[in-house]
Amino acid sequence: MIRMSAALAMAFAIAACSPNSDDTPSVATGTPGEGMGGATLADFKTGTVMKDLMAHVIDFSAFGVWHNQGWLIDADGVHELFPTDEAGWVAAESAAFTLAEASNALLLPGRPLDEDRRWVDWANQLYTAAMKAQATALAKDKQAFFEAGSEIYEACVACHNHYVQGDAPGVDAKLPELPNRTPPPQNQ
Repeated sequence: MIRMSAALAMAFAIAACSPNSDDTPSVATGTPGEGMGGATLADFKTGTVMKDLMAHVIDFSAFGVWHNQGWLIDADGVHELFPTDEAGWVAAESAAFTLAEASNALLLPGRPLDEDRRWVDWANQLYTAAMKAQATALAKDKQAFFEAGSEIYEACVACHNHYVQGDAPGVDAKLPELPNRTPPPQNQ
């Protein structure tokens, strides 16, 4: 019951802070006292290099979702990777929440890599997909959770295709090697 109350309170808090809200102040103004708690654009700390932000925050959280969904097919048959207990679903939900919030870190001053909004659009697509993963993990809806994971993947691939590999056809660029220290899913 406490978990449901906390989740409901979090949902209301997120809704209240939603960019769709008419009274949400714009961070772009950077004016102290206008909904930023006195913070200005100069107060943001964005010294983490993009490779580390991706590897240790974005990828780590995305793998926290992906390692908890799907099916493994081997000689012994089909094995579900979805959580089997409440703790597993809470971990998957938390990974999705973290990914959604981390997608906002991609939009902090100095992080967007272009002026034509592609970066912003893909970061927002990642946020939307991660919030869908959070909601479906909370509901323990395996199929919808799996589909949300696919949407997360699509947002990541679209962005990486443009910013890492480039849009030129035939370019044989590979993604940079990122340290993935996320432990593989436990055999269930």
